[in-house]
Amino acid sequence: MKLQKILSLAFVFALVFLSVAGTTYAADLRIGAKNNGSVNIGAEEVITNLYTGGNIVTIDANVEKGLHAAGNVVNINGNVGQSVYSAGGTVMVNGDVLGSVHTAGGSVVVGSKISDDLFIAGGNVMVSKQASVGGDLIVGGGTIDIQGPVVGDVSIGGGVVTINSEIGGNVKINQVDELILGSSAVINGNLEYYSKKPIQVEEGAVVKGETIVNEKKAVSKNIDKGVFAGVLFTIISVALLIKMVGLLIVGLIFAYVFKKTTEACAKEGLTSFWKSLLTGLVLFLITPIASVILIVTLFGLWLGLVVLMIYFVSLTIAAAITGIIFGIWLAHLLFKKKDYTADWKIVIGGTVILAILGLIPVVGWFMMLVLVLVSLGAFYRSIFAMHK
Repeated sequence: MKLQKILSLAFVFALVFLSVAGTTYAADLRIGAKNNGSVNIGAEEVITNLYTGGNIVTIDANVEKGLHAAGNVVNINGNVGQSVYSAGGTVMVNGDVLGSVHTAGGSVVVGSKISDDLFIAGGNVMVSKQASVGGDLIVGGGTIDIQGPVVGDVSIGGGVVTINSEIGGNVKINQVDELILGSSAVINGNLEYYSKKPIQVEEGAVVKGETIVNEKKAVSKNIDKGVFAGVLFTIISVALLIKMVGLLIVGLIFAYVFKKTTEACAKEGLTSFWKSLLTGLVLFLITPIASVILIVTLFGLWLGLVVLMIYFVSLTIAAAITGIIFGIWLAHLLFKKKDYTADWKIVIGGTVILAILGLIPVVGWFMMLVLVLVSLGAFYRSIFAMHK
């Protein structure tokens, strides 16, 4: 009963959190399960909040609120009413965004109007002539080409940087290999930079404020906090998005491909909570120690590596099953569900709510750890029971 009260309180907190966090309300989740894992969302669809992941993700529909997307290739062609969080090998933002954009990828192209700030981490970064940024631009990358205007300040860290547009505020460029100011470059504020090669200023380029060339030593000691914070925030945001999408994919695979195993795990975790927790805790602590002991011995090297690999795979499975078990528990609590089967609604609901709860400092982290340990223990206990 105590456990039920604790989980009930956590669920109530999650509902309150969801009601406040507009980006998660009325969420539409699309995972690429067919067509080589690709996701295509047509322009005729009506979307409030969108969470999507797949191989090639194409979004032609307008999104009323927030958009979260991850994939090998991500094409955002529709307009977005709030912020965008995206990650992929190639990311293209062609729809107008009324909020901010946080994106990371091997190649990132922005070709639309961004009303607020733009955060980018990428190998090759292009802000095209068709694009505009209504706030600040913070970018870290290898090759950076800024052709569209920016209303606010610009902070850059990268390899080869080209600015060929109007910048409303200051431009601060941390150590780069090469800096080029194109003929259409107009910097209304100050330009502060350090470049390994002499700056290239084409005819027509204008810096209305002061030009400050930092010494190499000063730059190495004073990392641009704006670039660092912006890129770090972007990387963390998209990493969390990718993690959640990954757990959803694994969870859906288990729910539909390994139905009996998933049902057995859920039943074991919910009916033998404390036994599963103890089993999971023992496995969590003892397995890596045993693996290291095997690895340092001459004859146990490969066995130790195999055990360690199985250990990390098991933790991934346990993390995915955690959302399923939590979703089934909620279905029992709210809808008086009697069995322990899982469908896509249970997988998505449990995983998304747990992801939100996991953002709560200390309490959320501790709760997630406990539930993952329960799932880990339930997984092995159910496997053992099925093959006993």
